[in-house]
Amino acid sequence: MTDRGLTTTDSDANEQSDLAVLVRARRRLRELVVQLEVAPFAEQTAESMRAYLDEDATEASFAFARWRRLPEQNRTGQVGQALRGQA
Repeated sequence: MTDRGLTTTDSDANEQSDLAVLVRARRRLRELVVQLEVAPFAEQTAESMRAYLDEDATEASFAFARWRRLPEQNRTGQVGQALRGQA
């Protein structure tokens, strides 16, 4: 995966904004936390963790790295925007 710089809009139907990637990753991670609390040794929990790593972790890691390079004021505004569902 190539680091393509921070994106905040969908310029291409096939590419999602970094904020959308981070929101999706956060949602999946919350689901994993619940699975780990409820059934930490279940095969489904292990499969869910592997699926996250295979499907979302790399993209989310790059998106997070780009987001962290933004000035704090920009990050704060983007978090508020994402939490209001405007990402």
